Amino acid sequence: MTSNFDFLSNQFPQLHNYAKEAESLTYSAPRASCFYTRFTLEQAVIWLYDNDAYLKPPYENNLGALIHEQTFKDNLKPGLFPKVRLIQKIGNLAAHSSSKITKKDSLRVVEDLFHFLYWLCRYYSGSPLAPLNKGGTGSPPCQGGLGGIIFDPTLIPDPKTQQDLSIAQLQELETKLNQASEMRSIAEKRQKQTEEELETLKAEIKKLKQQNQTVPDKHNYNEADTRRYTIDVLLKEAGWDIDQPEWKEYPVQGMPNDTGKGYVDYVLWGDDGKPLALVEAKRSSVSPKTGKHQAELYAECLEKQFNQRPVIFYSNGYEHWIWDDCTYPPRKIQGFLKKDELERIIFRRSHRKSLNVVIPNKDIAGRCYQREAIRRITETFDQDKKRKALLVMATGTGKTRVAISLVDLLMRGEWVKRVLFLADRTPLLTQAFRNFKKHLPNVTAVDITKNKKDADSANVVLSTYPTMFNCISGNKSSNLQFSPGYFDLVIVDEAHRSIYKKYRALFDYFDSLLVGLTATPRNEIHRDTYGIFDLEAGVPTFAYELNDAIADNYLVPPQGIKVPFKFLRQGINYNQLSEAEREDYEEKFRDEETGEIPDQVNAAAINKWLFNSNTIDQALELLMEKGLKVEGGDRLGKTIIFARNHSHAEFIVERFDQNYPHYKGKFAQVIDSHNSYAQSLLDDFSESNKEPTIAVSVDMLDTGVDVPEVVNLVFFKPVYSRVKFNQMIGRGTRLCPELFGVEKHKDNFLIFDLCSNFDYFSQDIKESDPKPPESLTAQIFNARLRLNDAIRESNKPEYDQLKDSLLDKLHHHVATMEKGNFLVRRHLPTVEYFSDRTNWNNLNQLPSSSSALGSPSRPPYQGGGQSRIETPLNSPLTQGGLGGIQTLASLPNGLPKENEGSKRFDLLCLKIQLAILKKSRDFIQLRDKVRDLLDRLEEKQTIPMVKQQLPLIEDVKEETWWSDVTPSQIESLRVSLRDLIKFIDKKEQNIIVYTNFEDELGEIVEVDVPSQQTGFSREQYHKKVKTYIKNNEDHITIAKLKRNVSLTEADLTALEEMLFTAEEIGGRDRFFEMYGQDISLKLFIRKIVGLDRNAAKEAFSKYLQVTNFSANQIRFVETIIDYLTQNGVMDPGLLYETPFTDLHYEGLDGVFNEDDADLIITTVRSFNETVDEGFGSVA
Repeated sequence: MTSNFDFLSNQFPQLHNYAKEAESLTYSAPRASCFYTRFTLEQAVIWLYDNDAYLKPPYENNLGALIHEQTFKDNLKPGLFPKVRLIQKIGNLAAHSSSKITKKDSLRVVEDLFHFLYWLCRYYSGSPLAPLNKGGTGSPPCQGGLGGIIFDPTLIPDPKTQQDLSIAQLQELETKLNQASEMRSIAEKRQKQTEEELETLKAEIKKLKQQNQTVPDKHNYNEADTRRYTIDVLLKEAGWDIDQPEWKEYPVQGMPNDTGKGYVDYVLWGDDGKPLALVEAKRSSVSPKTGKHQAELYAECLEKQFNQRPVIFYSNGYEHWIWDDCTYPPRKIQGFLKKDELERIIFRRSHRKSLNVVIPNKDIAGRCYQREAIRRITETFDQDKKRKALLVMATGTGKTRVAISLVDLLMRGEWVKRVLFLADRTPLLTQAFRNFKKHLPNVTAVDITKNKKDADSANVVLSTYPTMFNCISGNKSSNLQFSPGYFDLVIVDEAHRSIYKKYRALFDYFDSLLVGLTATPRNEIHRDTYGIFDLEAGVPTFAYELNDAIADNYLVPPQGIKVPFKFLRQGINYNQLSEAEREDYEEKFRDEETGEIPDQVNAAAINKWLFNSNTIDQALELLMEKGLKVEGGDRLGKTIIFARNHSHAEFIVERFDQNYPHYKGKFAQVIDSHNSYAQSLLDDFSESNKEPTIAVSVDMLDTGVDVPEVVNLVFFKPVYSRVKFNQMIGRGTRLCPELFGVEKHKDNFLIFDLCSNFDYFSQDIKESDPKPPESLTAQIFNARLRLNDAIRESNKPEYDQLKDSLLDKLHHHVATMEKGNFLVRRHLPTVEYFSDRTNWNNLNQLPSSSSALGSPSRPPYQGGGQSRIETPLNSPLTQGGLGGIQTLASLPNGLPKENEGSKRFDLLCLKIQLAILKKSRDFIQLRDKVRDLLDRLEEKQTIPMVKQQLPLIEDVKEETWWSDVTPSQIESLRVSLRDLIKFIDKKEQNIIVYTNFEDELGEIVEVDVPSQQTGFSREQYHKKVKTYIKNNEDHITIAKLKRNVSLTEADLTALEEMLFTAEEIGGRDRFFEMYGQDISLKLFIRKIVGLDRNAAKEAFSKYLQVTNFSANQIRFVETIIDYLTQNGVMDPGLLYETPFTDLHYEGLDGVFNEDDADLIITTVRSFNETVDEGFGSVA
């Protein structure tokens, strides 16, 4: 044998010629060799499509489309597709790119071509056979006796003095070869006399392939070596030319072994000749962590030699870790960093500043709590060496400003260069983009939902989650827009809405600092906001709550108005309508088939599909009459009406225009996602002098929209999520100076509750922990797993065929996954293992060690720390024993899109089969669902396909068919009918009904808006006394006490007269009986009304304005102010107790130096001295 490809010469002579040409050029002309390898592959693939009826030609006829067509991938031996894709990729680079092509590249793809052509010959050889041309003779099939054939590099000709072909020459050669191939194909088709001959030939090839598949394939396809080469491919994707001298197996001195020598697997060099990083590559069968210490030793050797410590990577091709041990502990990463990204890491070691000395820009975020928030994050990053932080800040307190100021500070401190700002909706993104442009005009910001072309030059990239998800999904290559190390900081806006199981992969993908911004975080199963930021539940990096902001006069409080409409609470009762209304009711709600009239329409239907004009008219009248007004009371202030759905929103606006035509249709408008120009309307609504004044919204304005002029909110829908309830309240909390005139500021806003939301949230609501919804495809996958397990437990041979069919489908689901997708790559060991059909045959006896399953001592790691495949799998599926496999259910795959009804029928049949085997009570209900479907399908008997199945449909509708029915019979039913389900008409949704019945409006009352925070319980008398005193804070004496102004004897006399003559107090005797004779009245009142916050802040202003105090010092003083504001006085001894010792175990002395500590104690005592010397308990 003179060539590795001589086994092709008899049956595939043309392929033999092309492959030999590629082989002969391997060393002498690598670029031409790679070109010929790709061309050979293309010709072989075209032959397969021409001759194998199983393959379905794609829409395009280029090689990329042909090899990615799902039937082509399914047809390959597991492990071959990566080789095919590599041949195509390297061949394209050779023919169309200036990228360097090395001898190693050409040897790699020639060997991979060898394995692919061996597979082709092994499974498609025999007689008769359709060769590529008619030059072949009737020699024996090449399949026989090839079980031991191996690729032999020594057969490749020695290099000769030959100049490699240029790209232009290769492109010219490609054109000529393609033309010749096309001519040859035309000639061959002419020789095939009829279409029948072609179909007969394909049938014979199919039979031949099936026969060959029964013979065990002992060929070593060198799959493990392909996986090892994965590291090379990932490094090339990151732009590294690893085939240069001294990039692989680089020798170092100083290792702790007998010779002191070592060899670094990969060294990634900088332009200055110094190492930027090293990669320690381990076998895919072991954990990459086994190489951690070895990599650290290599780093020490390189540092001694080059005076620069490289960044450390260790990888097994599936799982990758990065370790910049000068700064952070090791962490997982989704790929390797590019040169400029590594250069930034090295640069920052010596150039980035301590964040303590970088002062936040007070013009961006100058409020005290905002500066503290920034300091908390910078201390987390700088001092604690953590990379994640979560800010919990009430709506309207400037989360975005804090984020922008943080970006500015980190950029000035040389900590970050590129920033990604993520939001879940376009309006939030637009608002954030405008704020970045306003506050950081010298920083280039780009919203890639509108402008992708400038993203490469931007310092700040703004994106929605789906847009960014699409940017990094799919088959990533060297032109990937955003690599794992592209961004230095990722900011997640409104984290409570966005961090779900699907989008968490974004944060795992990017190797960056991570900051979350949220008003209402939640500790929920599957949506644990704190867990994503590596924080203890309930303990964010910094929190500034709504009550804090209201107390500090940074937000305004709501005033609730309960609006009890009868229909919205009780529904519409037929017997309670007038005679005329009953006639209308009968006409609109009578069942056309039975003639029955329902007794009532329940409240849940109102504004969902039944819209009552009178209810909406009265609600609008109430709003226009009672809503807060501007312009001297002549005009309704900005208002948001939260509607139940789009139809409801449209009807509200329709009724408004009907009742108030003089506003000409502009005063009230719908702003929701149905309007493609909703942002323009929102912009107009945000301006005080533009219309609309009333924005009727469905979800779009629930969160993140900043319109300070809003003074009226109408809750025209029931809300069941406390998170959403608080978000909706937040639309009105922002300050708006002089909204009502000169020095007449916005100091509250109104909430009209029409749907009993206040009552609902006044209860002790235990919110559920919803799991993320599972897709229909994932449900089917998991149902098949459970059914397979149930069949195994039944131990009945008659179900073996059904079991094989289930496993075929499960295998097909996994085999269609695109391994280049970043979501799939995180689970690659499991995906590759189950891409082999043989590994599905016994799920409960997985091997204890496998190159696909990890080391013998541990199961394969499922990326992201989320799930593992237990080894062995002894527990049944229903008990979660296959949690790792079930993880595959939700990964993206290449399954063809099917009719939803057909897939739902599949799932229904799977549930029935499982119910039969488990003898479940669910069987009856599931059976009846099938019979109901068949009743509706029978109505379509004019369709030929349905008519053909009528006998089966009639049988299945009978009770007797279901007696002792088996899972196999259900499977036969599923196969026969699943493609007919699409003909069934969908059940009609509730038709929208409009009525005009007289609704009854109960007593309208002002109420407190429910808050999550709760106060201390008091005895009734103490409550009444304190309420009375607080309601009279404007009394001259009480006001002086609150502002820390000394009292005169006349002040005390006036105080006692006011207090002891009040009905709530019950006289002097009653008061002293309850509180004791020695009580200090001044101290008692000060403790109730507290201290004016501004007075306290003024006294401690030194510690709140000087920029060289730490976050802990600012927080310490803020805690004193909080205490004084709440309690009025303070014992200095408390400064050495909790909560002050929470900041430092020594309390005051541990946070401040001696001089400042003495001054703080003196200041605290000054407040006590104005209300006497005693500090006894009053309440």
